[in-house]
Amino acid sequence: MRRGGRPYDGAVLLTDWLPDVWARTRAVRVLDGGLDGGPLADRAVLAETRDPVRLARMRQLTTVGRFTGDVCRCLGGPTLALYGVDDELLGSATLHGHGSVSWQRSRFADDLEVAEPRALTLFLAECGVSGLLVDLLGPLVTTLGFDEAPDGPQFRPVGAPAVLVGREVPLVLRDFLVGVAGDTAARLPQDRVRRLAERLAAAEPDPVARAGALLAWLGRLPYPTEALWGEGVLVRRLLAALPVADIVAATASGGPVVVLGALNWAAHQPDDRVLAAVIAPALLG
Repeated sequence: MRRGGRPYDGAVLLTDWLPDVWARTRAVRVLDGGLDGGPLADRAVLAETRDPVRLARMRQLTTVGRFTGDVCRCLGGPTLALYGVDDELLGSATLHGHGSVSWQRSRFADDLEVAEPRALTLFLAECGVSGLLVDLLGPLVTTLGFDEAPDGPQFRPVGAPAVLVGREVPLVLRDFLVGVAGDTAARLPQDRVRRLAERLAAAEPDPVARAGALLAWLGRLPYPTEALWGEGVLVRRLLAALPVADIVAATASGGPVVVLGALNWAAHQPDDRVLAAVIAPALLG
């Protein structure tokens, strides 16, 4: 019987169904879309694995945790599809936000809060699924204490040099930015952004060190307003002048605040998978 006395469909418990279906699984495909994505056979395949070691890890990450007895109201996505011998579809699940997996929702209606949400996101990114690292951004902001104050200004005001110091804005840029509010910084003309990038490069010729300084600045911005739509826009535009390889190298050698800045940067890139492996040690410890 299900919690609350209701039997599952066909009197099959989800906790019995999962080990049975995974024991017969020979491949997992990560498919585009959620509950509204249409027939599974018609969907784009974002990633696929048949490797027994990876299958075992995916099973652990998507079946261990706490069942909620309820379902998320969003449509979710992407979708995990399990296949057996002869490519027979055995079952599927949709991902719902950070660390929630819904197996055969129409049948079981019991979402799982996974035990290792960060590890699941990183694993899927390393498997080849793009666009998931943004799910790590908000939780890390809260962990590091960079949520914006509910009663403070959303954007940095003009004439606040102490704020620039606290955000570790590169010294060579502070004399200009002290006269520019955070929301204005987001809208600077491209020629002004280029001159700021040149000034920063003259002060710090090493591109990896320069990327590290910019990521640390980005990571310290209050989230979400300043980090996403204010000063954060300027920092991401300055990072755009650097090779992706240097940004990745700076992330790999940086601490948690640099990783947070890198997640902010990655959330605005067309493909965020390049960061998954390098941020894993900092996030999984």
